Amino acid sequence: MRIETPTSRRIQKARTALVLDHPFFGSLLFRLKDCECRSIQTMATDGVSLYYNPDFVETLNAATLAGTLAHEVMHPALHHHVRRSGRDPKRWNMACDYAINPLLVDAGLNLPEGVLLDDRFRRMSAEQIYNLLETEAGQDSGSKDEENEPGREGSNVEQPPAGKANEPPAPMTEGGIGQVLDAPVPNKETPTMEEQAREWNIAVNQATTVAWQAGKVPAGLNRTLEGSAEAAVDWRELLRRFWSETIPADYSWVRPNRRHIWTGLYLPGVVCDGVGEVAIAVDCSGSVSARQLRLFEAEVRSILEGQRPERVYVLYFDAVVQKVETYEAGQRIDLNPVGGGGTEFGPCFEWLDDQGIRPQCLVFLTDLYGSFPPSAPSYPVLWASTGSKKAPFGEVIPMQTA
Repeated sequence: MRIETPTSRRIQKARTALVLDHPFFGSLLFRLKDCECRSIQTMATDGVSLYYNPDFVETLNAATLAGTLAHEVMHPALHHHVRRSGRDPKRWNMACDYAINPLLVDAGLNLPEGVLLDDRFRRMSAEQIYNLLETEAGQDSGSKDEENEPGREGSNVEQPPAGKANEPPAPMTEGGIGQVLDAPVPNKETPTMEEQAREWNIAVNQATTVAWQAGKVPAGLNRTLEGSAEAAVDWRELLRRFWSETIPADYSWVRPNRRHIWTGLYLPGVVCDGVGEVAIAVDCSGSVSARQLRLFEAEVRSILEGQRPERVYVLYFDAVVQKVETYEAGQRIDLNPVGGGGTEFGPCFEWLDDQGIRPQCLVFLTDLYGSFPPSAPSYPVLWASTGSKKAPFGEVIPMQTA
C-alpha cells in the first residue's frame, strides 16, 4: 500500500498542473511511477520510475517543480535512458540536459536557477553535444580527462549508499536538476531495450495528439523528436550491414554460428575465404575530426579482420588523390590523412580506373561537401558522412552523431 506524504502530494499537484497547462509533458508523466529515493541529489529516471529526493522537492515552488518534472520525463521521451552506449555517465547527463532545457524554456516552463542552458547547443542531439563537451574537455585538461572515464576510480558517479543497493546510482552533475539512468536490465518482467524504446515512441505519439487537440504543442517539439530519432541510428551497424550485403560469403557447418550455440541450436557459420579488393577513401579537407577518424578506423579494422579481404586500398584525397596506401591480407590498417584543400570525389574513381581496380566496394569517409562524378561506378559505394548532405548515388550512413 502506498503511503502519501506531503512531498508526494506536491508532486501529484504538479502533475495535474502540467496536464492542464502543458498536456504533452503531463500525459507522458503518467508512464513514470514515483519513488522516493534519498541516495540521489535531485531527481532521476530510468524510463520506468521517477526517483526523487524529498529534500530537493521541498526547495522548489509549484511552477519550478512542474518544470523539473517535465525535464525529467523528456529523458525517456527522447530515449536518453537507452542511448548512452558506454559513454561517461556524468558527461552524458550534461549533454542530455543541454538538449532538453531549451525546449522547456521555449514552452514557457520554469526551471531552477543555474540549470544547464547554452544557445550553441540548440537543435543538437545529446550525442552531438556529448562529443563537443568531450572535445572541449580534452583540450582543456589533456590527460586529466582519462581520470573521468567510466570504470576509473576518478569517475564522477556516486554509487548507492550501503544498504540501498536497489536504489539507482546518481551521477552528480553541476547545474543538473534531474539525472537520466540507464534503462533497467531486461528480464521476465522488464521488456528489452528495443521494446522499452518502442513503448515510449507510442507514448510520445499519444501525448503529441493530446497536446495538438488542446492546441498546446510545445514549440520545436517535432524538430527535437526528429533529431533524436536520427541520433539513435547506429552507424556501426549500418556499416556492417552494408559490408555483409556487398561482400560475398558462404556458410559452413564446420564452423557453427557461436551466437546460437548457448541456446542448443547448431546453425552454420559464415565463411569468408577472401573477398577480393576493397577501397577506402578518406576526405582530407579537414571535415573529419580526429575522433571520428579513429572511430571509423577501429570499426573498419574490426570488419575487415572478419572479412579478410585480399587487399585494401586507402586513398587520401581532397581535390586530388594525395596518397594511396595498400594493405595486404592480415595487415593492420592505420589511417593517416594528408592534404587539406577543396574536395572532389571524381579523382578517387579515376585512380581506381587507371589502376584497373574494380573493388568489391568503395567506402568514403567525408562530409559530402564536394563535386561528384557525372555517373555512378559499377561497384557499390558507401558514404560514411559526417555532414547532412545527400549523395547522387550509393548509400549514405550518417556519422554526425559519432
